[in-house]
Amino acid sequence: MKNILRIGAAALAFAAPAMAQTGSGSDVSGPPPGATVTFAPLPTPTTPSGGGTTGGTSGLGTAGAAAVTGIGNSFTSGGSVTSPTTNAPIPAAALASVGTIISGGNGQAAAVASVGASLTAAGAPAGVTAQLTQALAALAGATPGSAPGLIISAAQAFNNFVANAPASFFASNNLPAQFLAVHAALTPMVAAIR
Repeated sequence: MKNILRIGAAALAFAAPAMAQTGSGSDVSGPPPGATVTFAPLPTPTTPSGGGTTGGTSGLGTAGAAAVTGIGNSFTSGGSVTSPTTNAPIPAAALASVGTIISGGNGQAAAVASVGASLTAAGAPAGVTAQLTQALAALAGATPGSAPGLIISAAQAFNNFVANAPASFFASNNLPAQFLAVHAALTPMVAAIR
């Protein structure tokens, strides 16, 4: 019995952790380099479902305002967020930049400029980039009465961005982390008002 235990212990001592196979789908590090990442349009109702309105203080407006505040705070606090599209972790600096835009904290104008510069450097048209970053900045003033309309506007700006950015922008080795952070922020906000 002692010999069996020694053999088992020796085998464990020399066992190395198995590494994931790149590109086989068994890893969680995101898509392979150069693969095109596809983003489905965010659902953008003209008014929130469930009887809510874009004005007034419906439960959906309160949920929308809470989502904006919660996501802005979460992104600026250094928490960990995984991209809902690539399943890869989003770098903390990208989260902080987008969180600062959404929350309207100190440095919002610099964050708008930084995120805009990263998106245009990756090939996105300046016009749709400005539309997206300004829609995100408008979320900083979200109240229960205005949150649904601001979220819808931001989601529409995101969809317009996706429709107008060149295919090369969406190559996994080119896709800016800030764009992944924008998508990760807007996805639960839209869900909060549906």
